[in-house]
Amino acid sequence: MAEQSPRPGVPGGDRYVFDTFDTGFAQEEERLALGEALWDAGTTDRLAAAGVAPGLRCLEAGAGRGSVARWLADRVGPTGEVLATDLRVDRLKWLTDHGITVRQLDLVSDAPGDELPLSYFDLIHARLVLQHVTDRQKAVDRLCRALRPGGRLVLEDTDTASLFSHPEREDFLQEVKHAAYEVMCAAGYHPRCGLLNVELANRAGLVDARAEGRSTVVRGGTAAARWYILWIEHLRPAMLARGAVTEDRIQQAVDSMADPAQYWLSQVMVTVTGRRPATDAGESTATAGGRP
Repeated sequence: MAEQSPRPGVPGGDRYVFDTFDTGFAQEEERLALGEALWDAGTTDRLAAAGVAPGLRCLEAGAGRGSVARWLADRVGPTGEVLATDLRVDRLKWLTDHGITVRQLDLVSDAPGDELPLSYFDLIHARLVLQHVTDRQKAVDRLCRALRPGGRLVLEDTDTASLFSHPEREDFLQEVKHAAYEVMCAAGYHPRCGLLNVELANRAGLVDARAEGRSTVVRGGTAAARWYILWIEHLRPAMLARGAVTEDRIQQAVDSMADPAQYWLSQVMVTVTGRRPATDAGESTATAGGRP
């Protein structure tokens, strides 16, 4: 399966916060890889429980660096099909060597080329996507229409309320946390999207919807801690530009996260799973764009 060429200048309201700030951040690939290492095991456990099996057609929306799409391809095997989409596809080119189709796609754009086939996929997964999307209900509705009747949608986004909870210090990294999320929210981010997804799924008409959360205890100086350090480092210029926090306070936070004596709680990753009703069998499997 071939990679489809990127379409420059695609209009639409979908923005990714870390591509919004032109920081020239050299460690972005490392940051994304560390995020995969932190969250992938829980994601694949939940996808396995959702019934990913040989022969299924799957869509990985907002595929990032492609680790989950690769797992899906291994799971569905040569009789199955995986489509990996993102606003940026340069990080996904390697997937085409594993039989995975790669497409640039804006989930909230109505531009030609941003269509998804109707009633086509057995399973659709999106992780850390909707919290960055401006019209979240539109995106979920579009994903639901792409499911075959009886197909499953799995949404994963975080709730940030628990982040940096500390066993002894109520104020641990809270100033920098609030400054970072202030920057992100200004770019369209939703800090409680994990919980919001339950409502979005119900509004989209999914049935048997259920939600669960998972979090982890992070120790300073570990690979997981470095993911948080790189998050702050990436946002550092924008936080300073807004005047919400000082350079000294940011550096103190980075030093604390690098300290093995410190422990804190992560965000809660909320997984919402729902099924398209099986009674929608009359809908066509074609779109103006045809197959994915």
